[in-house]
Amino acid sequence: MTKFATVLIPTAPRRNDVLKYTLNALKTQSFKNFEVLLVLKTKDAEITNIAEDYSKHFVVRMLLQKRNGLMEAYNEGIRNASGDVILFLDDDAIPNPDCVEEHLSTYDRIQVSGISGEVIPAYLTNGVPKAPEGSTEIVNYYREPEILRIIGDKLWNRPLEGQEQFLAYISKAGYSQKNIYIEHQGITNSLLCMAANMSILSSALKDFQIPTSFLRRGIAFEQVVAWHLWKNGHRMVFNPRAKVHHILHGQTMSRSLDTSTICKATIEKELVFYYLLPNEEKLSIKYRIVSLVYNYLVHLNKISENWKREMAVMKGMFVGNIIGLTWLVSKEAGGAYIPIQHALLKHNH
Repeated sequence: MTKFATVLIPTAPRRNDVLKYTLNALKTQSFKNFEVLLVLKTKDAEITNIAEDYSKHFVVRMLLQKRNGLMEAYNEGIRNASGDVILFLDDDAIPNPDCVEEHLSTYDRIQVSGISGEVIPAYLTNGVPKAPEGSTEIVNYYREPEILRIIGDKLWNRPLEGQEQFLAYISKAGYSQKNIYIEHQGITNSLLCMAANMSILSSALKDFQIPTSFLRRGIAFEQVVAWHLWKNGHRMVFNPRAKVHHILHGQTMSRSLDTSTICKATIEKELVFYYLLPNEEKLSIKYRIVSLVYNYLVHLNKISENWKREMAVMKGMFVGNIIGLTWLVSKEAGGAYIPIQHALLKHNH
């Protein structure tokens, strides 16, 4: 393996406790030819001290964000990365000792431009990640009744042409989906899954900017990036051997569990369709409408379980599509409206 990697980790004040575990795991990696680029939301003395401590083991660079927002952190990190490969890690994701090696060796073995790894939810017990057996954040193993699966595969979950055998794909309705029926014990064709554990060739990201017109918290931004790569002829895969344990503590850099955040996250998820629609002829308004009706029925059916959460999701679906339609009309009329101007999306996390 001759490639050099930049491990890109956005972080923020009061994240130093979880960041230590991530950096400590990087210290014990079997592959050593990498640097760590910490992108800081604001200056923080504790994180600076931690970075200095770990600089004894590998190169650590710190970059202070010029503009606020998680997507801006990624964009500035990508522009300043010096590696042949950019490995994206969350600041609360603990990589297995061979995680970096698995990413880099995959580029040597097969011709790909992006790799997603396994993300395992885990609790820390005496500083050691402990995961429920068989748990994963990549695939939801809930299997709907067969009749719904058959109808869904024909309608709301149908992949864009060319992504039929992908683990992670974009549906014709414009949603990021996972195909749980595809065997994925080995390397599998897939769009990018989670920024907690994924890598991309720097050359494939040259002159690319993650859109900030509608992405604030970064919900499904991995699929937006992957769509751009796929549209330009790049191949991506999922490698289950490249593993991280994602610490469960109620909140990450991009999301938490309150209803306001759930609503905002849902809005961003809905807006992916409207972002892609002008340039993706394989998307379908018909499939979109059917999918929306189905999703509303699902959340109405679950409202007795947690009515606040389900109402937040349905509000996000409604507002997201209203914003999206406004965005499309503005584009057609030559207007300058962008979704991030909406009051619900303006607030920086």
